[in-house]
Amino acid sequence: MSNDTDDDGLARVRALAIDYVTRITASPLQFGVFLLAAWLTSNGPGAYLLCPQMLFSPLQTCTVTVFGFIPVTVNAVHALMHLISGAVGLILVMDATHARLYAIFGGLYYAFWGVSMLPVGDEVRDALGVDVFGSWVHVIEGALLLALFLFTRRNRPTVPLST
Repeated sequence: MSNDTDDDGLARVRALAIDYVTRITASPLQFGVFLLAAWLTSNGPGAYLLCPQMLFSPLQTCTVTVFGFIPVTVNAVHALMHLISGAVGLILVMDATHARLYAIFGGLYYAFWGVSMLPVGDEVRDALGVDVFGSWVHVIEGALLLALFLFTRRNRPTVPLST
């Protein structure tokens, strides 16, 4: 009896996974937004793996070097914002209109925070768990989302010129 229930559960999970993959690959915009949302989401848990002390001191900034040359400065709030904003994208990407909205508003969100953190002092950036390099990364993340919005616009029907 329980084996049938397990099989039904696995079939349901399989059907949901196939549906999700089908939806996110329905358009270049949706697939591109999926890739960026997955990247943003991964930054949340990735930050905790690099700086586990954030669990005990969430506002304390932690800086590590990844691959020996990439500085990463984070705190728990920064990591949580990546996790939440990325997870929202992973949900919205299933619909083309919602993916488009995420691309524009997510792009503006990341670009705004990236640009706004460039001219401020280290004490402000430290409070938000970001450094200058990270600010530029946020600008690039925002620019990529905005580029997806701009370069995957729906083809508008053209009205033939009357002669």
